[in-house]
Amino acid sequence: MQRNKGAVDKAFDNIIKLVLSKKLQPGDRIYETDLVDVFKMSRTPIREALSRLASMGFLEKLPNKKGYIVPFLEPKDMKEVYYVRVLLEGKAARRAAKYASPEDLSELIEINQQEMEMFLANKKDEYAALNEKFHMAIAAMAKNRYLYRYIQQAFWRSNIYVFFFMSFYNEQINIKKLQNAKNPRLSYMEHKRIVESILSKDSLAAEKAMQEHLIIAYNSMLNPHVQPITSSEEFDLD
Repeated sequence: MQRNKGAVDKAFDNIIKLVLSKKLQPGDRIYETDLVDVFKMSRTPIREALSRLASMGFLEKLPNKKGYIVPFLEPKDMKEVYYVRVLLEGKAARRAAKYASPEDLSELIEINQQEMEMFLANKKDEYAALNEKFHMAIAAMAKNRYLYRYIQQAFWRSNIYVFFFMSFYNEQINIKKLQNAKNPRLSYMEHKRIVESILSKDSLAAEKAMQEHLIIAYNSMLNPHVQPITSSEEFDLD
């Protein structure tokens, strides 16, 4: 059983990498049989990985068919999913400041340190994995399994937009130039502010830092002609 779990995790990671590397594009259809040849694996772990990714919102199940599809990118969908992330992850950070154990805090500091190293090394796959680990660690610290479940689903849905629209994953970034910019967008530094608020047990500051981080991330992916969001209240979902 443990052996199969390892194979499922490997298939899960490999499918994500196909999207991150743009080998799979929005609207592309995915079938188990195709991935068997690509990954040189049996169908069972691939089937489980695809099902898991669909349950998280990263893929969509084709109606009345056996395959899956990479979701189409739509402005309204991106706005809706980030609205949910701002609300839920803000509350999770707030609760984490109250309930996180010393072991939780040590882990969060270590993740953030590794994020900085991978960001500065321009290692996109590794940074993407650490970014997930960071956000889900805070969700776990909130000590509410329903909050964790819905944050996880919104996180993975939003990653479709992150992988295709966020500059770090789509351009050759000059890290040194970015660090020296007047107002650089360094997500690991935004994460550090969240960590500091949780460490100081300042619930309101932790909630605000998380919300600001997610709003900045959302704005960074908008068309330059679109009015940016400045607070959670400005998400107009009509």
